[in-house]
Amino acid sequence: MYLTREEEPDLMRLLDWKESIALIGPRRAGKTTLAMRMLDIWKSRGKPGIYLDLETLGAPSSPAALLSEIKKMPEGGLAVLDEVQVVNGWVKAIRQEIEHKTRRFIITGSSASLLSKEIASSLAGRAIPEPILTLSYGDARSWGLKSLRQYMDVGGYPECVLRPEDASRLHKLYLELTVLRDVAARKGIRQAKSLSDLALVILSEPGKMLAAKKTASMLGISQPTFRSYVEAFNDAYLVLSVPPYMRSPRERIISDSKHYAYDIGLQKSVSISQQDDKGRRLENLVAVELVRRGYSLSYMKSESGECDFIAQKTGTETLAVQVWGGEDKVPEREWKGLEVGMKSAKAKGLLLGLEYADQRDGVDVMKIEDWLMKR
Repeated sequence: MYLTREEEPDLMRLLDWKESIALIGPRRAGKTTLAMRMLDIWKSRGKPGIYLDLETLGAPSSPAALLSEIKKMPEGGLAVLDEVQVVNGWVKAIRQEIEHKTRRFIITGSSASLLSKEIASSLAGRAIPEPILTLSYGDARSWGLKSLRQYMDVGGYPECVLRPEDASRLHKLYLELTVLRDVAARKGIRQAKSLSDLALVILSEPGKMLAAKKTASMLGISQPTFRSYVEAFNDAYLVLSVPPYMRSPRERIISDSKHYAYDIGLQKSVSISQQDDKGRRLENLVAVELVRRGYSLSYMKSESGECDFIAQKTGTETLAVQVWGGEDKVPEREWKGLEVGMKSAKAKGLLLGLEYADQRDGVDVMKIEDWLMKR
């Protein structure tokens, strides 16, 4: 039985656009299933379409062979090219088809090999990159998870939601595949121990700032290598890095970021920390949901206080977001940090907690679970 996802309405609308679609996101997040769903809808309209899994034996392995297979489909048809990065030079095979609007494409692949910035340049802006993250809390509940606590353990990978008893083992497999195949292979890293060690350090301490100089020294790598590795983790949708809120772009780039996991269940399964910092893990959960809703994030820190997130989106009011993971009254320092963010970024305040908190002027207060379920 097919289970629906909240991304579907927006994706289905893209079928009426002239541009092709590139689905990017973490491994095992369900990109192929969504692509197949879109192809089924396309065919139900009486239009031709094909699906090519380019990782299977016998699949086209060269640009010429790929183009030959595509051209067997009538003009005006839709081709789903799954794991397209396997074919070296695949862009040359389909760019002309896209530019001349001869045929339409849905492209999926390893996100470290199929980045939005590469799609924009190599396909001349005629393919729309659409991020597909792991399942939201709302979708995970509709798929069978029972509570926020369970979601914090299982996360949103579709197979983990369907098989929660196997989630921990699957998370460790996904981490290994991402680090070794998406990041190490892409960067040409033969000795991947420092890469794996850095991934574990970041995922074990969500929401914490890692000093580039100190961490690089600890792992025996240079600071440029550290930054390169972190960027690659972000490209592969393993790590979400949040920079400080600063006016100067240069200062933002060189300052230390806070880092989060793109999937809270994977974070828990692979963490080597002896502490279960519920507050920071809830902060992690909120960060990913804000990104899912289209916000770009930064954090605010000053002598007066710290605001967890400044969330910005074109055409939408900026939000200053504070997350409180305690079950007692919200401390005054949390309110002060939120006020700092609101004032500095001229933002509307949002406080999210496990339970409802006291109201403050200019601040929306919600339970985290209610906010997560709000579409």
